[in-house]
Amino acid sequence: MKKYFLFFIVNVFSIHLTSQTDNDNGSWKERYVLKTNTAEADFMVRLGDIDNLGFGWENKFNPFSGRSTNAHIYPWDWDSTDVLGLDMIMVPTSMGKKDAPCGGEGYSSQQSVLMEKYGKTTFAFTVSLKGIDTSKIKNVILQMFVDDFQAKALCSKFEVLINSKRATYIEKVINSLDQTGPIGKLITITVPKEKINDFKTSDIEFLFDDNTTAAADGFAIDFVKILINPKVLRYGTVSGRVVSEATGKPLVNATVFCGTQVVKTNALGQYKLLKVNSGLAVISVEVAGKTEQNFTVDVVENTMVNQDLIFK
Repeated sequence: MKKYFLFFIVNVFSIHLTSQTDNDNGSWKERYVLKTNTAEADFMVRLGDIDNLGFGWENKFNPFSGRSTNAHIYPWDWDSTDVLGLDMIMVPTSMGKKDAPCGGEGYSSQQSVLMEKYGKTTFAFTVSLKGIDTSKIKNVILQMFVDDFQAKALCSKFEVLINSKRATYIEKVINSLDQTGPIGKLITITVPKEKINDFKTSDIEFLFDDNTTAAADGFAIDFVKILINPKVLRYGTVSGRVVSEATGKPLVNATVFCGTQVVKTNALGQYKLLKVNSGLAVISVEVAGKTEQNFTVDVVENTMVNQDLIFK
């Protein structure tokens, strides 16, 4: 166990330690799982165990529900049997090359530790799709349980590479996060149709890093899960109004995007998004003549969230 674990149990909250197994994810303690024909997808591939960075889960907490974890302590000792790049603190490679633009946070203090031990502070990790007929891939959804990304507060600008190519659709989500605490949360991302071919290969290498801003924004990832030809996931509903910050008036006929859903606001500026994947949702709004703006909404399964989007 990690050396801070007993302190955490006694002083914060009750933790669920026993390993779990379910039909959609297999054994949560396994670091690599491939399952076929689950209720969620034709194929499910997961890299990393489902264990909240090794801290375990609160009693009855379901990481796929969309709820955030309670705050946990840091730093922690990385379990060397885990996948390098998962369940560990990483720090952007640009940190320290110039002054941090917006302050910093505790994870970034691990920069010297990482450099001394590994000679670098971010690590690529690879998800194997061997055993899957990738020619049959029609749609892909990514799920990741991420921890302490704070791009909005710390002015970081993460790049995400898949097999050395920029995945801007993932960057859009990561750079909308503000996870101070530190806390963890599920994000669910639909891979755009034009990027599906990036997954028609035997191995998928992911790399998360900020090479430009020098932001002191350390982060961690618990697991990455790839759903190929997805079926039914966990959903909530999001509704509200799009309102002009300058005038306070609702914006009519604004375009609201979330995943593959696209809706227009009505005469009262109202929008409604059905079947939004549980976790942190990124909602984009376009208004004629204005730059697109992004908003984040916490979505818990089987709930309705009412959130007005204030367009600047």
